[in-house]
Amino acid sequence: MNSQRFVTFLVVALPVLVVAFAVLMGGYALSVVAQDAAGARVLWWVAMVCIMLLVMNVILLVGLLGFEHLRRSSQQKTDFDQQA
Repeated sequence: MNSQRFVTFLVVALPVLVVAFAVLMGGYALSVVAQDAAGARVLWWVAMVCIMLLVMNVILLVGLLGFEHLRRSSQQKTDFDQQA
C-alpha cells in the first residue's frame, strides 16, 4: 500500500470531518430550537458518527506518521552503516 497517498487522504479528510461535525451540530441546534425531535435525533447521531470518524482519523494519522518516521530513521541508519 502506498502510505504517502494514505497520509494525504487522512490529512485532507481531517478538516472535512471538522467542518462536517460543526455543520451537523449547527443543524442539530436549529432542530432543537424548531422543536423537531426526530430531526434533532438523526442529526445528533450522524454528528456522533462524524466525531468518531474524526478521532479514528487522528489516531490513524499519528500512528502512520510515527511508523513512517521509524522506517525512514532505520533506513538512514542502514545507509550510514553501509557507507562506513
